[in-house]
Amino acid sequence: MDILVIGRGPSVVESGIAQLRAQGFSAHGVLADEDAVAVLDTDPVDFLLIGGGVESDSRALLIKKAEQHGVSVIEANRKGRDLETYLQEEVFPVLRERQ
Repeated sequence: MDILVIGRGPSVVESGIAQLRAQGFSAHGVLADEDAVAVLDTDPVDFLLIGGGVESDSRALLIKKAEQHGVSVIEANRKGRDLETYLQEEVFPVLRERQ
């Protein structure tokens, strides 16, 4: 399962990717919308994980592009939780369900 992570904070994106990989998922990340669009247009991606810092206009563009390619979208809403807790409680269960 290939997961594309887009976020605005390099350290958060890197940490998220590391945690996804530690759970056995194939993940890579980008910081810019145009990079995410390029990946969606050229690489096989199963999920797009949009970080909480991604602006609403960007979210709309990325969701539309993901839908065009049949890519499922998870939009981060950490609700004050640290990244590890958020991934454990919200993201990993969805990903495991789809394996």
